Amino acid sequence: MWVRKRFEMTHPTPEAQAQWDTACKTLAEEFQLSAHDLPSIDTSQALFFQLLGRRVLTQEAANALMYSVYFVGYLSTLSACKQQSPDFEVPEYLHTHPVLEASNRWAQQASDGHLLLQLAQPIIQDTQLLLDQLN
Repeated sequence: MWVRKRFEMTHPTPEAQAQWDTACKTLAEEFQLSAHDLPSIDTSQALFFQLLGRRVLTQEAANALMYSVYFVGYLSTLSACKQQSPDFEVPEYLHTHPVLEASNRWAQQASDGHLLLQLAQPIIQDTQLLLDQLN
């Protein structure tokens, strides 16, 4: 069953592809947003792999990095919404968001925090920039 579901996810029917394309077009027309520009978990995963490269991290550091990548994707989505609609309400608790706090907790537990800091530096900078823009 998993193989079948995986095949369906990677090889959609022509109808499903047409529905997806139409939904993307509708999104662009209604909100002036390109679905291809919005972060997704697949994009976050690709960024994680790119940052990690051939290096090996402890699981604690890997958790911290993954959470950071996920959170910056979330902030990017909020930023896109805010740019499209200035009245869009941004949650007040972003600086204490549970995912951000968990990322920091994992980073503190990592014995290879120095490597994590080096790898995550662009994500940390982007996160701070987005937090400043959103607040």
